[in-house]
Amino acid sequence: MKRTKRILNRFPDFYKVWDENSRIFKIINAVGKRLEEADKDTNAILRAHWVDTAFREDIDRLGAIFNLKRRMGEEDSEYRSRLKRAIMDFKGGGTVSAILSSVKMTLGLPENYQLELVENPPITVERTLEVRTGDTWFMSSNSVLDAVPSITITTETADMTIINPTILNIDTGEKISFNGEIGAGEKLKIGDGRATLNGIDVTERLTVTSFPRLLRKGSTWKYSEQVEEAIGRFDISSFNESIFAVGIPTAKIIFNWAAYQPATFEIKIPKDVISGKNDLSILEEVVHTIKASGVKAVIKVI
Repeated sequence: MKRTKRILNRFPDFYKVWDENSRIFKIINAVGKRLEEADKDTNAILRAHWVDTAFREDIDRLGAIFNLKRRMGEEDSEYRSRLKRAIMDFKGGGTVSAILSSVKMTLGLPENYQLELVENPPITVERTLEVRTGDTWFMSSNSVLDAVPSITITTETADMTIINPTILNIDTGEKISFNGEIGAGEKLKIGDGRATLNGIDVTERLTVTSFPRLLRKGSTWKYSEQVEEAIGRFDISSFNESIFAVGIPTAKIIFNWAAYQPATFEIKIPKDVISGKNDLSILEEVVHTIKASGVKAVIKVI
């Protein structure tokens, strides 16, 4: 009746709008009711867009904006509380606290539950090269930090021996040499300040200026061994005194190191809080939505 009264109050008294049996009153009342119904519909639409006043399907639609689904049997009040927390975290962008809070809400964990997020998680990287003395190559750590690799050297040429192999980082001048021979099938491992040849400690036979580092920005490396100086070259070799490339062994060099992945984070989730594959897929969607663009997210169940 509010709309009807507001309209009727604009008429002069001699129209008898105060008489509910008059035709003008009935016409104005019919119009007023339709306007009041329109107001109610408008208010309902507005309430459906507010978390505090939305109910049932309306609040489910609001949750879908943040990839936050209602749990089985969850009441509106509980779902509304989780959704309001999600909205606050979403405003925080891809911060660590926002991501962890979203994960806890998705899994139904209490806010004080301890989850571990590792930025730039390490992975083991291996690179294998087949080189001959004098060869160079370019290599980086593929990490946010420089890395000190472990190095394994073997010969890929049957019945050939590697003599005094040296690995040099040309850009930094860091070099490591082994004073001895590596026969076919033998394996020299260098790492953690020591060296073994077929499992036997030969650390005293190492010559190290400074252990070569893999630079984050990359650098040029070189492999050499004792025969390099005797390789035959036009105009400088002597008859019957040069070793030509056909007789030079091929060395297999394996670099292993820990690389801290750039633009990556890893969330460790205890297995007992994951009820099934569906939980994991929903969790991946939530993390993908809130993380920064260009950042890789890894969810690891432990």
